[in-house]
Amino acid sequence: MLRRSPYLLLILATCIWGGNFVAGKALVLHIPPITLATLRWSLAFLCLLPFFGKQVWQLRAEFLRNWPMILFLSATGVAGFNTLTYEAVQFTGSINASLMNSATPIIVVVLTWLVMRERFAWAALPGILISMAGVSWIISRGSLSALLHLSFNKGDLLMIGAVICWALYSVGMKKMAGRFPSSPFLLIQVAAALVLLIPLSMVEWGIKSPQIEWNLSLTVGLIYIGLFASIVSFLSWNRAIELVGPQRCAGFLNLIPLFSAIFATFFTGESLQVYHLLGAVWIVVGVYLTNLAMKKRLVAGLK
Repeated sequence: MLRRSPYLLLILATCIWGGNFVAGKALVLHIPPITLATLRWSLAFLCLLPFFGKQVWQLRAEFLRNWPMILFLSATGVAGFNTLTYEAVQFTGSINASLMNSATPIIVVVLTWLVMRERFAWAALPGILISMAGVSWIISRGSLSALLHLSFNKGDLLMIGAVICWALYSVGMKKMAGRFPSSPFLLIQVAAALVLLIPLSMVEWGIKSPQIEWNLSLTVGLIYIGLFASIVSFLSWNRAIELVGPQRCAGFLNLIPLFSAIFATFFTGESLQVYHLLGAVWIVVGVYLTNLAMKKRLVAGLK
């Protein structure tokens, strides 16, 4: 049932990524960002390889024919987005980073219109804006002045790059939907991403020479982002894109800050406030309206 329900898949993916935001923010304090991304995807690769390596080998001719698109997906969604996010949170505050990330649905809608020549989903815009308002309310802690006094720095520019990477990845996955089985396709993307990340992490290691003190918390955090945030969430997200397309999926990204707030409440001792609840209502309403508008447009197009 889960594989056939895009909405359950999207909720599962965003829930895990919400936890990834909390775990990643803690891990990057101890592990340099590019190294963290490399360790994350190396763990995912080692877990996927025994199960789907044979299928990748059998499909090698098809993968080679599509290598430009595979490299594009690996560079944007697998390597690019997470590495840039880990880099960004070192220089910018959570308000700035989360606000920029909440703009992803609009960028996906615009890119789908430009790249795939799909009719612009004007009907979905109110729902997207309502959902973004909910995100803004949560991350600003219900303070209008916090939103009005934003400043931009190096981290903000990196976060803009991360958001664009994820939007490009979502649109690219739609173009590739149905061509390959999900799991071996993810494995080949991860492999290509590691070809990009490993040399960069070696340069980072040479420059920073970090002293990582491994303990149970770091190990558990790495396992979480390497298995759940890298495999379960990506497979769920990619399958949902195959089922309903990137525009309808994009609105669910605004659930990530909601889940992040919930995880932070339980695991970092932050208390749940009224502004969290109000923002959550806006987010859920916005996501519902966005998908309702997209569904109506799809039905109208079939008539």
